[in-house]
Amino acid sequence: MRRFVFILIALSTGLAGGGVASAQVTAKFQAEHQRLQAAGRRNALDHGLTEGQLLRNVLLNPFASPGTIVQKVRPGSSLNVSVRGDFPAGTKVLSERDGVTLSDVALSTTTYAAHLTIPPDEAPGFVRLWAFNPIGIEGPTAVALVDTLYRFDLTSPNGYTIKVTPVEKTFTILENRTARVKYQAEFYKPGEATPFKTVIGDQSFNPRSAPNESHTPYARLDIEFAYSTTSPQAEIEAITSRMNDPKTTQAERNTLLARLVEVQSKMLEGITSGRLQSDPASLNKEQDDFGCGLLQLYPSRGGSIEGVFLCGKNFNDGALKVAGTMTQLR
Repeated sequence: MRRFVFILIALSTGLAGGGVASAQVTAKFQAEHQRLQAAGRRNALDHGLTEGQLLRNVLLNPFASPGTIVQKVRPGSSLNVSVRGDFPAGTKVLSERDGVTLSDVALSTTTYAAHLTIPPDEAPGFVRLWAFNPIGIEGPTAVALVDTLYRFDLTSPNGYTIKVTPVEKTFTILENRTARVKYQAEFYKPGEATPFKTVIGDQSFNPRSAPNESHTPYARLDIEFAYSTTSPQAEIEAITSRMNDPKTTQAERNTLLARLVEVQSKMLEGITSGRLQSDPASLNKEQDDFGCGLLQLYPSRGGSIEGVFLCGKNFNDGALKVAGTMTQLR
């Protein structure tokens, strides 16, 4: 049985130490990465390391884990970072993002400290440092999260209008393992002022992944929309959020818990009883007839943007091309 509402499609592939990097966002870093990688291999072989030892080195990272607590930072601002690790003489440390500059660097055999400056137009996501030691041991660590949100005003060639806006004010960092913020997308048919579909989803980043590949000067931005605002899942998430709010009283939590159990029971009953028995195909119908889940956006200079919504097979042949503008909200 397929998942209810939207199926999320994973398009990125991972490499050791990170995902696929954008040639534009990290072009300088990638060139230096290749140079240091080749130099480290030559030096390791000169010091008598075997191919087996070189392969084992691939599993190592100069940075300690966890290296530091990730700090939120706004575009156009700066911060000081300090990380622990094993940094023998000759170790080099680089910013993976070409636009992020490092200054006031202090490097010892066990610590690295620097002042990071973030460009005003820097995209959201983790800022990672990479360390390269003289015998080819290399690896990244996340030290900051660019905490910036946008409004996207999009149109398709066949006249659909899509307004994408954040419904939260800041990213949430979960145990230094992921960062996410919630977005909402409203879909309007040509000439209509009321959206025919509104969906909720997350823009999320993983500290183990590099910026997404892009053909523009900026990294690709992905937002994965999971369900409509009228779905039981939306109410369950809203209830859970209120229950996790420290300002919610115990009496309010008890009421919310009762409602949560009621919604979950109705949702389970609807899936496992009448709907499943009478028309199993209906479980996939909403996905096939709309199903717009993954939005991939490619920003350009000046605030213009293009991209594509991956949708159900019956909606615009499964892919809705879009273009428009992006406006930085914070």
